[in-house]
Amino acid sequence: MTSYSTQSEIAITDVRVSNFRSLANIEVELGDLTVLIGANNAGKTSFLDAIFSAIGSGRKFLGQDDVRLAHGEALAPKERKVIIDLRIRPIGADGIVTDKFPEGSFWTALWGNGIALDPVEFYEFAPIRTGLSWSGAKAEYVVERSFLKEWREFKDWIDTPVQATPVRAAQIEPIALHFIDAKRDLDDDLRKQGSFWRRLTDDLGLSAADVADLETALSGINQTIVEKSEILQHLKTNLADLQKVVSADSAGIDIAPVARKLRDLSKGVDVSFSTSGAQSFPLARHGMGTRSLASLLVFRAFVSWRHAHATSGGDKVHSILALEEPESHLHPQAQRSLFGHIKAIAGQRVVSTHSPYFAGQAQLEDLRLFIKKGGDTVVSKLDVSKLARADDKRKVQDSVIDSRGDILFARALVLFEGQTEEQALPIWAQAYWGASIHELGFSFARANGTNYYPFIWLANSLDIPWYLIADGEAQPLKNLEDELKRANLPESAKLPNIVVLPGGHNFETQLLAEGYLAEIEAALNTASDDAAFLDGFIAKNHGLSYGKFKDGTDKGSRDYKSDGGRERAAADAMKGQKTRLAKPLAHQIVGLADPLRRFPSTIDSLFKIIGAAHGLPKEGGAES
Repeated sequence: MTSYSTQSEIAITDVRVSNFRSLANIEVELGDLTVLIGANNAGKTSFLDAIFSAIGSGRKFLGQDDVRLAHGEALAPKERKVIIDLRIRPIGADGIVTDKFPEGSFWTALWGNGIALDPVEFYEFAPIRTGLSWSGAKAEYVVERSFLKEWREFKDWIDTPVQATPVRAAQIEPIALHFIDAKRDLDDDLRKQGSFWRRLTDDLGLSAADVADLETALSGINQTIVEKSEILQHLKTNLADLQKVVSADSAGIDIAPVARKLRDLSKGVDVSFSTSGAQSFPLARHGMGTRSLASLLVFRAFVSWRHAHATSGGDKVHSILALEEPESHLHPQAQRSLFGHIKAIAGQRVVSTHSPYFAGQAQLEDLRLFIKKGGDTVVSKLDVSKLARADDKRKVQDSVIDSRGDILFARALVLFEGQTEEQALPIWAQAYWGASIHELGFSFARANGTNYYPFIWLANSLDIPWYLIADGEAQPLKNLEDELKRANLPESAKLPNIVVLPGGHNFETQLLAEGYLAEIEAALNTASDDAAFLDGFIAKNHGLSYGKFKDGTDKGSRDYKSDGGRERAAADAMKGQKTRLAKPLAHQIVGLADPLRRFPSTIDSLFKIIGAAHGLPKEGGAES
């Protein structure tokens, strides 16, 4: 169950957007912290802009450029409307959505008849619609904000009737959203009118008497500096010639190196920062990462100050922050640390990110994936209630999100069992498609044995295409089938995105079965720095016991000298050299002169499936 901050006693629980830029028709449920993930141009910034256009502090102007263009359109048809709906619900003392706004509360007084009652479940909510439509009479686009009469199901939400009374600016101000984009910089904010820094410092909260005393002192400081500075005296003398050109009563030149009025001090204020053992420097001389983080911390100060002053006067404010790419300019460890700072900001936060280090710290319920399907944005949310077992949520969080956060941003996910595949498959992929897996936007992930379920569940839940290459040995194959069954999927033979190695082979023995013994031997020589490694291995281990089974019976002796003995020796040698062998072996095979031999058949099958699904032809166009 979603839990919210109780500070303002309300929360924006749902946002719906239609025909706004790249967003044709989406619905996004907001939590206390909502983390938007997805590739570039998937619609995350458009979504933040949509909320800002509806209830932003200093709302930006909505116009023709905000109306969605369908593929091939140069201009949007005049009948196309932009609609942005928000549902606001009361929050109880336990942080859970409750059914009724407190009687006589600040919010009931603010919205009055704008508060609606659901006719079926009888809960109260405040639904605000922002619409942009073409007015033939005015020959321009006009913006209207109204309360809705109800909150319909998503399938027919656009036609929801609105109330006759428009929403006034004063009814939005206490819930106004603040949008901080990726270009934030405290050094700029110090001097920018309307920035959070200036809004806090324009009034320093001093008494009139203190202001008078301090401004008198400032005038004295100015006079002393000018009197003692030959340069300023020289400038004043030369500037006095202005009187000869501009005739005015009491004309004169006065230079003020320091602001004389306290209200002007904030315009020239500077912030210095130093690290341990280093000299203090102004923020302007620090990197963008430090300045960006400082800007966020100033916003945090602004929110807490604004809330304290509003509540002291008996009012309420609901703080909501839209934040674009907070990780910009920060190194990975700082990105992880940043998450805690953002969680400490009061109110609701909607954050877009491309950082696996940041997104990896979010709870599963906080994530919203934005992806493009057929040119339109689709938004997915994880429903953790559908996880099969009690500890599955922990496994998804620990095994996938925390350690492999890059999967959240993947164009596709490729799964496999062990370390050999982890090191070798990316080499084959680059040779096959002529681009690295990172350039292609793919995540290749080792499932640590056959622990596939957390990966499959996450990929299916977020609509990320996934593929799997699996060992054909009896026990690993049984484990795979069990994992697929847990995910409510058919057996592997019926799934076109899964390739199982034939004949009961594992990755290494399949290569031997396809005749890559010479390449395996060459790779063993490279990995061990021994020009005749396999010969030495045979001489040392032939005839030795394989050990015992759990019941104490002997597994038999190694036979490397009868028919097929060298292949058996190579298979055994590879078991002990997996981590050192994988890369040299992949390079040996992809470097073969015969293009039809550069990709083992099962790997070629896997890459053909992936390539067909994602429009990736084989490098050079050759078919194997």
